[in-house]
Amino acid sequence: MIATNTRRPEITMLTEGQKSRILNEVRRKAGTCPACGGREFIVGDALYLGFLYVSENLDAYMIALTCTNPGCPAPRTGTRLPGSQFL
Repeated sequence: MIATNTRRPEITMLTEGQKSRILNEVRRKAGTCPACGGREFIVGDALYLGFLYVSENLDAYMIALTCTNPGCPAPRTGTRLPGSQFL
C-alpha cells in the first residue's frame, strides 16, 4: 500500500505564481468545465507528458483543474499546456 503523504516523482508541484499563469492561460483560451460549463477552477499539480507519448511535444504537461461550481457533477478535469507557458 502506498502512503497517502507520498508524492509520485513524475508529479510537479506548482507554485502560486505558476498556478496564476495557468489560470490566466485557461481564461485566455475561454476554458470551461466540460461537465457544467463553469469558468472558475482550482489548479492542482502537473504531470509531465513529453516522455509518455510519442505524439506529445517534449515540454507538454497535463495540469489538474477542479471546477469550483458546487453543483458540478464531475468537477475534476485538466488542461494540457507547454511548460514554457507556466514554468
